Amino acid sequence: MARKNGRSRGLLLTWWVVGPLVAIWAGNLLFSAMNETSADLGALESTGKHFLEKLGAGDGDGVCATMTRTARSELAATQRKNTCPQAVKALIAPLSEAERDELAGSYEARFFARSGSTGHIKVDDNPLQISELLLSGNDGKWLVNEWR
Repeated sequence: MARKNGRSRGLLLTWWVVGPLVAIWAGNLLFSAMNETSADLGALESTGKHFLEKLGAGDGDGVCATMTRTARSELAATQRKNTCPQAVKALIAPLSEAERDELAGSYEARFFARSGSTGHIKVDDNPLQISELLLSGNDGKWLVNEWR
């Protein structure tokens, strides 16, 4: 006569009930984390595209709205202008209409640094020779901090 172990059956039954619940919980946690990252990447991409489009269009106010205070100050100082919008106009003044269009459409790709609070936008060839935008993130809002 075979002996049945009641404890083993109880444990097996418990895992049949608890196992799927744990799997569902873990799946939800992973899905939630992936959605947050996707949303952050979307916001990062949106800011980078907006910055480049406004820069190509010569919209100084629009460009400066996507930049950190420090970046706006540095741009104004570099261009020897009093305000960021004036600096943007001076920066793109030498560009032809075709070069401005090329700049506006030069977005290539986006990615995060390991820390997660710094985003990078890779930029295609353009007349200003910007190859990368560095953005700072805070609560899902991204601002251009500098470019290279």
